[in-house]
Amino acid sequence: MATYAKMKGVYLMNEVEITPIHVGASGFIAAICRDLRIAEMINRSVRWDEKQWKVSPGTRAVALIINILVARRPLYRVWESFERLDLPVLFDEPVELDDLNDDGFGRTLDRLHESGELRRIVSSVALAATNRLPLGIRSVHADTSTLSLAGRYEPTESDIAFMKENPDRQLLKITQGNSKDKRPDLKQLTYGLVVTSEGLPVLGNVHDGNLSDKVWNREVLDEIETSFLDPRQIVYIADPALVTPDNLRKMDEQKIRFISRLPGTYSLVKSLKEKAWEQDNWEYIGRISLSEKGAKYRAQSCIDTLKGRSYRLVVVHSDALEKQKARSLGKAIKREFQEIEKARTKLEKERFHCERDAQKALDAFYKEHSRLHHRLNGRIIAEEVVKRPPGRPKKGVQPPVVVEHRIELEVVAPSEKALRKEQELAGTFVLITTLPENEWSNTEILEEYKGQISVETRFRNLKADPCIVDNLYVKSSHRAEALAYLFLLALIVASFIEVRIRQELKKRQRPFLVPGNRWTERPTMSMIFDILSGVLVVKIGDGLTTRRRLPSNLDPRVYELLELAGLDHKAYTHVNHAM
Repeated sequence: MATYAKMKGVYLMNEVEITPIHVGASGFIAAICRDLRIAEMINRSVRWDEKQWKVSPGTRAVALIINILVARRPLYRVWESFERLDLPVLFDEPVELDDLNDDGFGRTLDRLHESGELRRIVSSVALAATNRLPLGIRSVHADTSTLSLAGRYEPTESDIAFMKENPDRQLLKITQGNSKDKRPDLKQLTYGLVVTSEGLPVLGNVHDGNLSDKVWNREVLDEIETSFLDPRQIVYIADPALVTPDNLRKMDEQKIRFISRLPGTYSLVKSLKEKAWEQDNWEYIGRISLSEKGAKYRAQSCIDTLKGRSYRLVVVHSDALEKQKARSLGKAIKREFQEIEKARTKLEKERFHCERDAQKALDAFYKEHSRLHHRLNGRIIAEEVVKRPPGRPKKGVQPPVVVEHRIELEVVAPSEKALRKEQELAGTFVLITTLPENEWSNTEILEEYKGQISVETRFRNLKADPCIVDNLYVKSSHRAEALAYLFLLALIVASFIEVRIRQELKKRQRPFLVPGNRWTERPTMSMIFDILSGVLVVKIGDGLTTRRRLPSNLDPRVYELLELAGLDHKAYTHVNHAM
């Protein structure tokens, strides 16, 4: 194929080169990063010299975000993710493949950490995302998770140099702690995340690997106070680690409204459960999930005092939880009987010289097995025993008779009534809140608390691959911290895409066809990226100009996703800087 170009009055024939490029979701992600102004925010926040940096730190950060969401290659291999991509479309400044090297990315991570602005950058991008979505934030869900990392993670020379230059700043401690990944053998860091009910992160931070949830909740309450969120208008929802005397006092002082589950360590929990079953004044709620197999709930609400303050306490019964606990209870009782029978057999074989010693042994046995479902009834039996000496007995000599004591133990199975009561108590939990009943129904309280799944889902998205930071071969603590925050930015970008598309589908009251030939109004980010992974762009060049086109046989769902996200084909075909 040939075209003609005019040069000084002479028409020259140029060969047209047509090149298909497999770009996947890269253009889509880059367009969202541009919409959220991520590169611009980073360039304003870190120290860098335009004359010394061929590519800005903001652009390199966007490159890392694209790599995180598309390829997740190690730092020294990030360039491979872009080897066949269309760089002029992705970035707002000229970038060559050689610019995407590990040295440049390392310097970017250094400057990000040096700035001390990592939390603020995440918060600013979250604010930008929130402003572009009609959310109407009524509540936020908070939780922590740990990220396990293989390697020693001892302070490197650069870490030590940073601490000397910045004695007032603490270096992230990648250390062992309570592993939520069930890898206590590995060191870890802790992620803290606050998301809307739709799943959009609004606050995110990275902490030492041994930080407790109780301390994190206390710190994040202060962070909310200084964030773009209005702590007096939103409801803060968190897991039971929130409920500590210090946190309750802080929330009372700051007038923060909250919902949490009252930990079973408080004696009030058992008394409230027993009272609820005695009163039997349940309000039927039914299912709150869309699934036909979802749990059915009922609840009772009351006002009670905890640590000198009054709270609304909602006792909730779940039929699914009760069935689950009943199965667990049945297995526990069977296992307990086997263990107690073994111990009983051993005890009954023992012989004691006096009743006092036997009673002592019986009391010790009771104490050791005090938390049983079975009831133990023991009695001490005195018996006369003929003590025959070894060897042949002498004629006419009667062997001595002594009194020995033994224990006889009866193991009584729990009654059906006792089992039923235990199952009922196990199938209930207690929610604690400051929200008044005349404004928030029991159903709304429960729905908001069960919405904790939104933050748990984001942690699953964040940790899609094991040891993800280690896979990027970042061994210094300060670079690992900076990179961990970039993962939070990537999570905001992916969550923003998911939430925006879901909102548009809901607004238009239509479903979307996802992989597996299934229709849904709530496509997940993995479904969205799966569809986008097949995107091809055709580059048409004649030696003088280059045009980009999406192929005519492109999956029509790609165009639909672009439209739902507020984008168009230019996300893949438009060059955003002068060539």
